[in-house]
Amino acid sequence: MMRPLSALAVILCLGMWSHVGLCQEEEETPAAAAAADSGKRQFFLGLLKEGTTLADNGYYYEACVAFNGILERGEPVEDYYKEAEYAMAVNLHNLGLVYSSFTYFARIVDGGDTHAYFLKTLPWLVQISREVPGFQGVREYLAAYPAESYPPELKNEIAHTVGQFYYTQDDLDSALDALKVVDAKSEEHYLPSTYLTGAIHARRNKAKESLDAFKEVLRYVQGSVAPSALAQKFRSRAIMAIARIFYSTGDFDRALKYYDEIEKYSGDWLQALFEKSWTFFRANNNERAMGNLHTLNSPYFEEQYFPESRVLQAVILFSNCRYEDAIVVVDAFVREYDDLRKEMNTQLAQNEDPADFYYWLAALSAKGKGFSRKLKRIFNLALADKKLYRLFSFIVALDREEALLESMRQAAVQKDLAERLLGELVTYRELAIGETGEQARARLDLKRRELQRLVGQAMKVKFESLNALKEVIEGKREGAKAQGQSTGWVVRRDDEHLAWPFDGEYWKDELDSYLFRVENLCPEAPKPAKP
Repeated sequence: MMRPLSALAVILCLGMWSHVGLCQEEEETPAAAAAADSGKRQFFLGLLKEGTTLADNGYYYEACVAFNGILERGEPVEDYYKEAEYAMAVNLHNLGLVYSSFTYFARIVDGGDTHAYFLKTLPWLVQISREVPGFQGVREYLAAYPAESYPPELKNEIAHTVGQFYYTQDDLDSALDALKVVDAKSEEHYLPSTYLTGAIHARRNKAKESLDAFKEVLRYVQGSVAPSALAQKFRSRAIMAIARIFYSTGDFDRALKYYDEIEKYSGDWLQALFEKSWTFFRANNNERAMGNLHTLNSPYFEEQYFPESRVLQAVILFSNCRYEDAIVVVDAFVREYDDLRKEMNTQLAQNEDPADFYYWLAALSAKGKGFSRKLKRIFNLALADKKLYRLFSFIVALDREEALLESMRQAAVQKDLAERLLGELVTYRELAIGETGEQARARLDLKRRELQRLVGQAMKVKFESLNALKEVIEGKREGAKAQGQSTGWVVRRDDEHLAWPFDGEYWKDELDSYLFRVENLCPEAPKPAKP
């Protein structure tokens, strides 16, 4: 097969045309100007045809060189120019240059709905959004399209993506409007859209609307013959969300009912156990609260991160006038987690610049040595944020594209285009790295401040316990009742289950079934005098 036209031939054509008048600035007669304009138009139409032929035969880079010649020298109002913009974007995408192709698609969208290729660009933006989920710029441009312009086969996906974009921008009204477009025909988009709708209402303290959305998720999954992994995940998330709403309204019985629906050993199970501990405590069921905390602090989950569980243990012990026990728990907590807080302070102080912090995280993920297991766990929790994950993935995609452009720059006959695209990409990549590093650092700093707050709360419990003991010694407070012994046992007590005292050995199948009795040592309140 004969190669239609090489990139070198295209450039020679462009150079020849510049000599015969394309770049001419001297004064011309109207007739000569008209003739020149006609000549220019014919030349660019010919160049567009050659570029199209190159693309049809798989010579995408050479085609881009031809289209670039039009875009650098042509008239933006002309149809051939607009077609060249679209063709340039498509062929850059064919080369695997996703970010570079987006910059040309963005030019089309910026031209508004009068641009001949405005609607044709929409499916390409969806494709880029799929390929690079962390590319926030694509979502912003998808939001520029009215819902009535969505192709039927892409309607749910676009509306869901646009709703997510507006949510990240805190434009909750626009987010809700976009999410309403998603229908139940697409589980992949309907479930997360409905869940996000519930989350938005929850942020606005609209409990009824929020519950309605989360319960719709449960109804949808319940109606599935064989729920998919996605359906099961959103069922669990909806259950947790409903339980939290009931907890926040003080309806602890209903909250516990929903927490109990979380399947054992599922992804949300440990978090549910922890939140149930607070619910039991608020419902004055210290035995169940301590039993759950007993499970969370078992050797099976020593690498998990639930520091607040120790603080809650201390609070329960203090509220039952077990001051010495509370002090023991606080001291153990501070020994473990105050060192961790200091370790986090050290790491955050060493990398204050966002870009440096990103590169430090990249090195940490590659090496992973020299850090405590708890610190790694905190990092995993902080960086598990979906937005951050998408940003990290986006930078990886930019790295791949940079390497591809670098190889093109070395091999291409016409290097100018590759070098320009490479320069634009590197600049944008550095901005993306700075943004990612800044957000990752902010997430870790939030975890550090949370840990600092918990250490402060634990120390307050210790101070109050010491103060109570001092008042007892000084006779300012009535002493505690005779010391009792706390014991633990398995909850299930029926024909199929036995009660078994805890002897220091954990049974994996009973991890969610412990009761831990905390005898209340507080002096009995004096009975009211008879009238």
